[in-house]
Amino acid sequence: MFEWLFKYPRDEFTHGEFVFASTWPQWVLAAAFVAGAAAILFFLLRRREMGALRLAAIGALQLAMLALALFILWEPSLVVRSLKAGENAIAVMLDTSESMGFTEGEQTRMQQAQGALGSDAFGRLGSDYVLRRFVFSRDASATEDYATLPAPGTETALAGSLLQVLRQARTSAVGAVVIVSDGGENAGTLDQEQLAEIASLGVPVHAIGVGRERVPEDLELQEVLAPERTLPGTTLSARVTIRHDGAGVARLKVYDGDKFLASRDIALPEDGTVTTAFVDFGLQEPGFRDLNFSLDGKDGEAELRNNARATVVEVPQAPSRILYVEGEPRWEYKFMRRALDDDTSVRLVSLLRVSPNGFYRQGIDDPQELQKGFPTEAKDLFKYDALVIGNVQAAWFTPAQQQMLADFVSERGGSLMMLAGSSGLGDGGWGNTLVGELLPAQLPAEGPSFHRARGAVVVTARGGRSPMLRLSDDDAENARLWTSLPELADYQTLGQLKPAANSLLNVRIGDRQQPLLVTQLYGRGRSWILATGGTWRWQMALPVADQRHEAFWRQLARGLVADTPARFELTARSKGDTVQLRAELRDEAYKPQQGVTVTAVATPQAGEPLTVDLRPSADQPGVFEAEVPAADSGLFSVEALARRGDQTLATTRMAMRHESGRAEYFSVRQNRSLLEQLAQATGGRYWTADQLDGLPEAIRYSAAGVTQQEIRALWNMPVVFLLLMLLKAGEWLLRRRWSVV
Repeated sequence: MFEWLFKYPRDEFTHGEFVFASTWPQWVLAAAFVAGAAAILFFLLRRREMGALRLAAIGALQLAMLALALFILWEPSLVVRSLKAGENAIAVMLDTSESMGFTEGEQTRMQQAQGALGSDAFGRLGSDYVLRRFVFSRDASATEDYATLPAPGTETALAGSLLQVLRQARTSAVGAVVIVSDGGENAGTLDQEQLAEIASLGVPVHAIGVGRERVPEDLELQEVLAPERTLPGTTLSARVTIRHDGAGVARLKVYDGDKFLASRDIALPEDGTVTTAFVDFGLQEPGFRDLNFSLDGKDGEAELRNNARATVVEVPQAPSRILYVEGEPRWEYKFMRRALDDDTSVRLVSLLRVSPNGFYRQGIDDPQELQKGFPTEAKDLFKYDALVIGNVQAAWFTPAQQQMLADFVSERGGSLMMLAGSSGLGDGGWGNTLVGELLPAQLPAEGPSFHRARGAVVVTARGGRSPMLRLSDDDAENARLWTSLPELADYQTLGQLKPAANSLLNVRIGDRQQPLLVTQLYGRGRSWILATGGTWRWQMALPVADQRHEAFWRQLARGLVADTPARFELTARSKGDTVQLRAELRDEAYKPQQGVTVTAVATPQAGEPLTVDLRPSADQPGVFEAEVPAADSGLFSVEALARRGDQTLATTRMAMRHESGRAEYFSVRQNRSLLEQLAQATGGRYWTADQLDGLPEAIRYSAAGVTQQEIRALWNMPVVFLLLMLLKAGEWLLRRRWSVV
């Protein structure tokens, strides 16, 4: 119908440029319209007896008739640029990754793709243009035909392969690219830089999607996030993300090797496709724990390889050390030490001021430690993993020591927690110091802000999800255990929270609440405020068998040191069939080490150890990098050694789970959004495999390659003459109705 009315296909109007072919200037057109409108107005005003509304209706029809007549006289035309037949090539890219072998009903995705490539649409393309055929998974390569295909690829780099083909096309006349794929992209992500380069090459990309966008019978364990390191006996909270296309219940199980750790039933809502949940469990044995997470399969689920994920968590054997500086012997000091005494994972070293120049030390490793009070050199302070400062005024620390406190957090990467007290926080003058700048809340400049009044603890929503504040694995029971605690003995007023800060606990005083346990990231470390010195009332008021006070301090202390970096840090990540190693080496003051050599011995789970030298990073002092081949999946262990000449500076170990060749089993649904993004960015279109009739016509109007220009006359379109007849007939009918013919 469109082509009958407008003479030409819709695509010509979409891609063409409207022009007037007449040699008369357009100002003459405007002048003629104005003159004609004036004449119409003159003659209508002579028939005022018709009334204003009738005159307006007749005038509007006559003006439209005049405009249409002038439009015809100026010869409206459409300039259409199209690919020249026989002088252009079309690049056709077929995805040959493993995911194309998934069965969709009675056919595999590859069979759907080959059916599309054998359709009439590609037959017409082949008659007008040269078809250059490519196959791709991780890389693109040319092929003569699609009758014989390479072995399925274990990864898909759609964007990278497309860039390969487009870069080759710079030296030839390629009018368009057609990609036949399920949209998988697991060898990397399509970032804005890649997308901008693809679009800048000016070749439209048409994407033909194969595969279902929803797979109701499939469950996929999309992601598992767990801390890289935890202390023995600590409750660990791992976040899991499940992809699904329907409601139901998924059972998640967690294993440490063959040892069962935990399970949880996770409700999957009908209105969502991604569900996130947390599972809690504990690890006791030191070492690198190889954790396996798996979902029980659904009835009729064919692909079970995407139901499992694995990750490695380090459980260190040596205890972490926390330095606690207290200005007076108070109840909080006594009960905190008592709570942590039996914890073999954390050693609390305390420095208690008992007189202006006298100190009581506990938990020290040797008689010389802290003998002269608080450390005066960074190397002595940075031996600790966390700092706790109690009821001590800021003036007790020299400016150099205050700078060391700030550096302990920002450079060392440790945790600093300030406790409330009559000489602590704002009342201790900390607000106008370097330390005050890194704290997660503003401190009141005027006091007193410390109140010896009782208040009830309230867990915030974020605090309820924090592993360090879990008193029970059950959410409802955890909330009950917190609300039933005795009131605190005191609290300290804080100012406004910093933008990046979060409150995990609040204290309720009357009908209002204020932050109690607040934290934020700062530099490489984290700062904390516990705005009370009165948690000791929990221990005093609770039965002896109730361990909530001890559990709070043990978990909080473990949380302070859980992410503290060591002097020699070694990390690794998988990239295809390789593992990328990264080592960061610092001296005793945690300054980047340079002029050293770093060697690593990488040992795959099945294979021989490989020794590799790590190269210094060009733009990051103290960072060393290397890439190690890793063809097989499994546990991958690395031991690194740092030396300066013949002197050994430090050693470290790490382990990771390397997965090779499993990427294609995940994200099995057609990624239509990615295919559409590529098409829209380049001026192409997205097509389904069974609706390709318009593909040759859409490609014909590509602006890339060798094009030809044609002019289509529009003045003789049937719709123009139909409008002329309707306008004149409409005026005649109105005149007949009003008897003014």
